[in-house]
Amino acid sequence: MKPTQKRFPGLVWAVISGIGFAFPATAEDVDPFVELPESPIEGGRLFMEKGCINCHAIQGLGGIGGPDLGKVQAAWSFLDIAGVMWNHQPKMAAEFERRKLARPQLSSEEVFDLIAFVYFLNYFGNPGDPAKGELLFLREQCVTCHSVGKYGPANVQSLDRFQSYRSPASITAALWNGSKKMTDAMQTRNVPRPVYQANDVADLLAFIRREASPQEQIRPVFLRVGDSRAGAELFHAKGCIQCHAVRGEGGAVGPALGSWKFGGVLSQMAGAIWNHGPDMWGAMEKAGIEFPVFTENEMSDLMTYLYFSSFADSPGDPAKGAELFAEKGCLGCHWGGEQGKVAPGRTVSEMNVLSAADVIAAMWNHAAEMEQAIRAADIAWPQVRPGEMGDLVAFIKSQKEAGGDQR
Repeated sequence: MKPTQKRFPGLVWAVISGIGFAFPATAEDVDPFVELPESPIEGGRLFMEKGCINCHAIQGLGGIGGPDLGKVQAAWSFLDIAGVMWNHQPKMAAEFERRKLARPQLSSEEVFDLIAFVYFLNYFGNPGDPAKGELLFLREQCVTCHSVGKYGPANVQSLDRFQSYRSPASITAALWNGSKKMTDAMQTRNVPRPVYQANDVADLLAFIRREASPQEQIRPVFLRVGDSRAGAELFHAKGCIQCHAVRGEGGAVGPALGSWKFGGVLSQMAGAIWNHGPDMWGAMEKAGIEFPVFTENEMSDLMTYLYFSSFADSPGDPAKGAELFAEKGCLGCHWGGEQGKVAPGRTVSEMNVLSAADVIAAMWNHAAEMEQAIRAADIAWPQVRPGEMGDLVAFIKSQKEAGGDQR
């Protein structure tokens, strides 16, 4: 009797097709897996060229053989996504066969770009609700100091210009740069400072876009996609790191930052930045840190960095990986020597892997052969839980580095 297999939702297909890292030109001993993506939308081109779009939609546009990747929201890391892809391999293989499609082969770099793109799909979050935004605008008394279209008096600052902006980073920069001035104005007018929840900022933006007076001769303004590496540099240069830590590096004055602590989407980050403004000003003044001002593109870079801070995994444990390698049945095909082989699989030390991306790319490119071997052995397709793929990858890399198969 085959063991029951737990099914994981979500980023199955297109995700598995991507696992890789950009290899540094120097320092070959550094695992490029820790690198942040420079352009997370690069994988969009591959998503089309490799045929992922044939089975996966993005917000309703695309195939229906697999889940709509634009509607999947989960706090998965790079290797967790790879694990989900692995778990759903038999279903994907069946879909390939049913559609008579050839499995695309992927390099490590392509895998990295594809997974970064899939991870990026939740970057903007859910579309805002203009009706809720209208309620917020009136209930929180924003209308006291601002106007939107026909809402608000004529002698206050209009927010109509934000109708043209398509990225929440624009309003986030405005909220941050003007937060102290706005807070002072609210105190003067005895207006309570609002606390934004969940999708509030997105709802307000949707309301502005619906009601703002038409801006003649003004075209939509699209910011460039944020550069997470530039955002990391800004996090240091603007002094954020003195109070906040990301992935264990930085100060402890304020809370540790990471994409899923913010809710994982730009509009929720905007709300969090506004909500904690007064606390941050006091801490900066006490520490003698000058209040940083951000351009819209700088804010886009910073938010992209924070969003992708949960993308890279922590180093796995080779010892746990060795136990999992045996527990999942990998020994039968990938050990050699006296262990025997159910099918002609390469031993671990024979695998040409330098990074975690290499391991995942190899698993994707050889999945069809592995499935045949597992089917012939009449055993269940091994499932991995969140965190286990990191340990397995650490074990495989350790064997390659040791130059042999050692427990």
